[in-house]
Amino acid sequence: MNIRRTPTSKGTRSVLTYWYQGIRYRPFLGINLSTDKERDAALKIITAIHKNTAEKQITRALPPESPTFGTFVPTYLQYMKAKRRDLDHRNEKALTLHLIPHFGLKRLADVRMEDGLVYLEKRRAEKAAEGTIERECAVLSAVLNLAVECEALDKNRLRRLHVPQYVKRERVAESWELQKIQQAASQEVWRVVILALQTGMRESKLIDMHEEWLVQRGDGLWLAPSPGRSSNKRVAKAIPINDLARAALRWDLPRPGGRFFWRWKDANSFKHRWLDTIERAGVHELHFHDLRHTFATWLLEAGVDYIVIEKLLGHRLPGTGDLYIHDWDSRLRDAVTRLAVLTEQKLREKIGAKKQEKAFQVPLEVPPSYVELIQNRVSSGKMVPRDRIELSTPAFSGLCSTN
Repeated sequence: MNIRRTPTSKGTRSVLTYWYQGIRYRPFLGINLSTDKERDAALKIITAIHKNTAEKQITRALPPESPTFGTFVPTYLQYMKAKRRDLDHRNEKALTLHLIPHFGLKRLADVRMEDGLVYLEKRRAEKAAEGTIERECAVLSAVLNLAVECEALDKNRLRRLHVPQYVKRERVAESWELQKIQQAASQEVWRVVILALQTGMRESKLIDMHEEWLVQRGDGLWLAPSPGRSSNKRVAKAIPINDLARAALRWDLPRPGGRFFWRWKDANSFKHRWLDTIERAGVHELHFHDLRHTFATWLLEAGVDYIVIEKLLGHRLPGTGDLYIHDWDSRLRDAVTRLAVLTEQKLREKIGAKKQEKAFQVPLEVPPSYVELIQNRVSSGKMVPRDRIELSTPAFSGLCSTN
C-alpha cells in the first residue's frame, strides 16, 4: 500500500496505490486530507476491493447451471473418443457400473473429499482389487479435471484423494497349484487353462477364439487371432499351435457359431467360473492373467531367447526390430514345442513330501479322429501352398470337422 500526495490548484491530492491478486488499484482518496483521514479512507477502499473480488470468484466458481456428475459424463466420453479412437471401453464400464451409481445425482460442485473417501470404503468392502480401484479413481479424477477445463467446475476437490497404488504382479503359477486346479476344474475350464499356458493369450482372446483364426501351414497349425482392442493390448500376429494346445481345442466337440468356448459369452462370464475353480482347488491369489506370466517364465526356463518370447507375447520389439527382422516361423515353432515338453514335465511332477508314486497326467490327448485327419487329409504332399486356408476349402473343412 502506498499513498501519493500531489499538489494541485485545488489543494493536495491523495491517491492510493494497492496491489491485490496481481491487479493494481489506484483509487482517489480526497483533497487536503489529514493522515488519519487518509488511513481511514484507504482502509475502506481496501475492504471494498477484497469484498468485490471474493463475490466475483464465488459467482464465477458456482454457476447456477452446474451439471450433475451423470449429465457431464457423456461430454467426457465424447472427449475421450475424439482424443483416442482405440479405447478398450474399460473407462466406460467403470463409469456405468460404479461411478455413476455413486456420484451420478450429485452436482459437480458438491462432490467433496468425503464422497471420495466413502467411495473407497465401499469398493474395498466389495473386495475390488486395488488396481481396479486405482483405475476407477483415475477415471473419476479425469471427469472432474475436464469439468474444470470446461468451466463447469471451479476446481477438482478430489485431487488429493489418497488412491491405492497398483503393484505390478509378478505371480507365476506353481506346478502343484496347476495340478490342484486340474483336479478341481471341469474339462472346459482346464482346456482354457492349457491354451493359456501354451499360447500366452489373454482371457478375453481365449474365450473369443474362433475357428476362422486357425491357419494350416507346412509346419503345422497356427493361430492368427484378431487384433487387440487397444494399442496397450497388443496381440501376436501368429502363434504356432503345439500338440498340447491342439489337443485342448477338441475338434470332436460342437462349435456353435464357430467359437470353441461358446458356453461363455465373454471373459467376464468366464471369470466367475475361474474363481470358483481356484477356490475349490485351495489356490489363493492366482489371477487368470498370471498364466500369461507363467507362459513367458516357462519359455525362458525352456531356453527360448528373450526376443522370441517378446514376439509370442505380441510385444513391440526394441528399436526397428519389427521392421527388419522377418522369418520367425521356425523359431516360434521351436519355442512352443519346447514349451509343450516342459509343461508335461511340470504337470507330471511328483508332489508332497512322500513323493507319491502316481503323478498327475495331462488329461488332454489328441483325438484319434484328428490324428487320422492329419495323416490322411493334410499330408505334406497334399498341402495347399498358401499361408491361410479358407474355411471353404476341403483341407480346412476336414480339419475342423466335428464328425
